[in-house]
Amino acid sequence: MNMPFFHVGILVRDVEAARADFTAKLGVEFEPVHSQKIATGETTRFCYSLQGPPYLELVEMTGTGSWSPEQPEGFHHIGISDPSVPARCSVFGDGVDLIAPGDDGSPRVVLTPAGALHGVRVEYFDEAIATQFLGYLRSRAAG
Repeated sequence: MNMPFFHVGILVRDVEAARADFTAKLGVEFEPVHSQKIATGETTRFCYSLQGPPYLELVEMTGTGSWSPEQPEGFHHIGISDPSVPARCSVFGDGVDLIAPGDDGSPRVVLTPAGALHGVRVEYFDEAIATQFLGYLRSRAAG
């Protein structure tokens, strides 16, 4: 399921407030907010819109680097599912951040550096994750 533009990541200072604002001002509905530890050891808080694809992903700024509060709020990345995340890593070279490894240590979710594609980060994730998450979002939207 290679699905270009599965989601658009948006950095926000407060994910609960952003979720409420996007709902009130744009009529976009969201799933509940999740917390997840990423490969760097930082915990991120996020939620996805129930309308899509492409979905909106609101990501609360935490930690350091590309997710840090020093980053401006707004557009952060394009999320794309891919059948071979390791192959995508090789296309972008050094500087790709590992977000989530598979059980065998291979990359399942990665984030490219902003400078690798004209200032746009790309989050590549294993298509099995996309298939599972798509089913989850559709079930939330339906009921």
